[in-house]
Amino acid sequence: MTLPPGLTVDAERAEVRGPARAIEALLADPGELAPPLLAAGVRAARAPTARFRVTGLEQPVEALADAHAAALLLPLGGDHTALRACTPSGLLGLLVRAVGLGPRPRPADAGALSVPAARMAQLVAERSATAAGLDEAQEQRLQDHLDALVGHWRIEVHGPGTGDGPVGWYLEVLDSERGLWTVSDAPEGRLTLEPTYATAVLDELAALPGHVGLGR
Repeated sequence: MTLPPGLTVDAERAEVRGPARAIEALLADPGELAPPLLAAGVRAARAPTARFRVTGLEQPVEALADAHAAALLLPLGGDHTALRACTPSGLLGLLVRAVGLGPRPRPADAGALSVPAARMAQLVAERSATAAGLDEAQEQRLQDHLDALVGHWRIEVHGPGTGDGPVGWYLEVLDSERGLWTVSDAPEGRLTLEPTYATAVLDELAALPGHVGLGR
């Protein structure tokens, strides 16, 4: 196929990059690219079985996958985008790099905290635990975590549902130099913040594709 103007292909990295509109034009074109993995990734992006979205980074990152391949869409700044193809299992490594998941101290088993969901954005933006409605000891635990916060990211995956539409799952993490905490929904408009460790987060991340039928 003839590439839309402005796109360049790196066959060794199974990547095509260029203006976002040119990437959109590529995905709208039924033609096939020559590198096999890149061709499979583009096919997956054209008719995905699952959609991943990573937020909490400078710019959101998206990935589109089917049972055979996946394509990660990486903002490059300005209006440029890179589409990097990979196998479904290889997508895990790309997502790990995208969120910067790495070794962190394993936190002491001090239990989970419960905070109002409506205050979560404020807690992270202000790096302050005073709006969390916690007792003094719990507030200090959260403040220590926020003082060393490296990132707050969320990976959502959506796939074919039953009945009313797509079904979605997510993994949300507060990444601090003091350790990792997961963020999960709780009853009555609250969130549970629970200390965890990198291997457990990696296992949860690896399980996300299985929720939409892609396998681990």
